[in-house]
Amino acid sequence: MKRAVLLVLLGILAVAATILPAPEPPPEPLEDFVLDRPGLSSPTEASIWYCPWAQASAERDSLIAVASMDPATASFTFPVAIPGEPPDTASLETAGPGAATLDLGDVAVRGDSPGFIEFDGGPSAASVTVRGDGVLAADGCVVTGPDEWHFPGGSTLSDQRLHLRIFNPFPEVARVTVTAVSDVGTEALGDLRGITVNPRSWRDIEFETLLRQREDLVVTVAVDEGLVVPAMQFVAGDDEDWWPGTGLSSTWEFPIARLEGLETASLVVSNPGLGAVEVTIDVFTDEGPLRGAFIETIPAETPRRFDLSEIPGEAIGALVTATGPVASAVVAIGEAGTAVMPGVSEVARRYLLPGLRHHIVDDGTLWLLNTSDEPASITVSRLTGRGLVGERVVVDPGSMASVAVEGAGTDGYLVEATGAFSAAWSMTGPTGSAFSVAVPVPDES
Repeated sequence: MKRAVLLVLLGILAVAATILPAPEPPPEPLEDFVLDRPGLSSPTEASIWYCPWAQASAERDSLIAVASMDPATASFTFPVAIPGEPPDTASLETAGPGAATLDLGDVAVRGDSPGFIEFDGGPSAASVTVRGDGVLAADGCVVTGPDEWHFPGGSTLSDQRLHLRIFNPFPEVARVTVTAVSDVGTEALGDLRGITVNPRSWRDIEFETLLRQREDLVVTVAVDEGLVVPAMQFVAGDDEDWWPGTGLSSTWEFPIARLEGLETASLVVSNPGLGAVEVTIDVFTDEGPLRGAFIETIPAETPRRFDLSEIPGEAIGALVTATGPVASAVVAIGEAGTAVMPGVSEVARRYLLPGLRHHIVDDGTLWLLNTSDEPASITVSRLTGRGLVGERVVVDPGSMASVAVEGAGTDGYLVEATGAFSAAWSMTGPTGSAFSVAVPVPDES
């Protein structure tokens, strides 16, 4: 009798084992992958863009811009950092190619509102521009990321603040380790090893209280478990700017590195490796290129700041080349505000610039840099609800060009050429300034 009962129990367990679902596979590593996307499969056709710095309150609002090469629906999700609370959502339609914009304040007004945007067609791009009392900040959102995110360009000198945001838009807990090097060497941040970021939530770290009076502070975020999308906020004077982290590269292009009203400009180059690297910086002005304007050997695990303030001319661009992988960003401060921007690590032949538009009080400018030995014939097209409206710009070898943003109804730009170049945009107005890199479009599209 006992044996019969045992056999029945074993049979029941065997049937249950065949019914139970298989365990979830482990998450893929972040490097070389589009960040974990619900519902979409091909990164060349569609994608999700993550925007950690969107904000809407009584004092400021965010213009979230989207663009797509093909007709698409852009679905917005803004998680609420309270367990169990449903996210705020919205959607927009884009033509192909086309662009559209959303005011975050029309969806959610609760201060910080990091979120993500899911497209059902592509290639696509997204950006956020924050405007308000004493602030104009802008940059592109993030679709892919390295296994270590580097943030050169920070400082915690007097009247300057540096905040790191770690956004976890995914349903699993994430753990990261935050490290830093500065002009005084490797910093001791033991309390920031293995910190936890809850699902659909974010954490902010204030470095002006942790590491005071650092002129050059480079922060690195390494993912130990799960996936995150970090961003950095730098406040200097009456303005602030946000920028995304980067990987490492031996070349960085800056289509805009200094602008009228942002005279105190510098390039920060960080060498995180264990060996020294030689860095060469070429500067491009209205009067022509200054090849080898700076040449310096940067020791291991060290940042360097290169002052662009004395270079003649108003607007300048730059090219950073190194004998090893480095991270680089431009920091520009002046009466016009504060602008921070990472460089372009891989040039392309086509870019989307969502959010570059004419505003009532802010002036937008498109910047094009051609570091090659051949002229670049670049088609600049405004993205409107009715399609493309374009013009052609020829950029001489080793030079930069600017295009003033004009025309009502424009929500972004598409720029393309037969050869590789780099593109970025700037905004200046009574509340501040901002720089933003363009988003490259894959050639196979």
